[in-house]
Amino acid sequence: MLKTRHVLFTLVATAALAACGAPSDQPSDDATSAAAPAEAAADPYAESEKRMDDAMTAAVGTDVGDNWARKMIAHHQGAIDMSQVVLKLDPSPDVAEMARMTIDKQGKEIEAIRKLLKDGVPDQKAAELYRPVMTDMHQKMMAASGADSSETFLRKMLEHHKGAVAMSDVALRNGVSGAVRTRVQATRADQVKEVAMVEAMLRGETMDHSAEPAAKASVASPAPAPKPTPVAAPVAKPTKAAKVAPKATVAPAPAAQPSPSATASCSPEHHAMGHC
Repeated sequence: MLKTRHVLFTLVATAALAACGAPSDQPSDDATSAAAPAEAAADPYAESEKRMDDAMTAAVGTDVGDNWARKMIAHHQGAIDMSQVVLKLDPSPDVAEMARMTIDKQGKEIEAIRKLLKDGVPDQKAAELYRPVMTDMHQKMMAASGADSSETFLRKMLEHHKGAVAMSDVALRNGVSGAVRTRVQATRADQVKEVAMVEAMLRGETMDHSAEPAAKASVASPAPAPKPTPVAAPVAKPTKAAKVAPKATVAPAPAAQPSPSATASCSPEHHAMGHC
């Protein structure tokens, strides 16, 4: 009898627990879905950052250079997405200008890099060369925050640019060559300038426009025309002296001979003394 009562008590208790639902320490689907908007509100760039990291990880090229190109396209697209986010958050004037410049510049660089992509068998081993610096960049970007959306954007973009420099260093150390190497070097130099610009903006300085693309600057300020090279006047060659015709020799006038009349009238004495 006691055993029967014990069994009935166990069945009733089990039914009661089932009616109460899942244990309180297990989050429900509703709680999980509510956490996503809360995270987005705390970090409005989180979705763009995760999408960029996923795209960079999935991008696999045929060699070291092709991997850099494909991953850098995803990297630049991430900057465009984040810039579009900050423009909706009433940023400071300098940050708004930087965001618009980033959208324009990174879009052009994506098109330039697309022209360098290769067809072939994906090289996962070459892709793995970039994983450490990509992971480091992603973690630092996700952790970066500021006093407002503008400062947070700057701090995240600072790590974003540093990541591009690190990725370019990986490519250069591992023998990337040809047109891709030229593009890697140009991208690295540009990202170094942007790192310096963002650091200055975080110190409270105004945006440095020298970080804008060199091509754009050359259109705005065309190079001065080269000065004409002065042409030296031709040096006259010495001419041979013209032969001078010899002067006509003038024969000396013959001594005057005494006229016959004068001789006839001269007396012998005078003639002997030379007077006539």
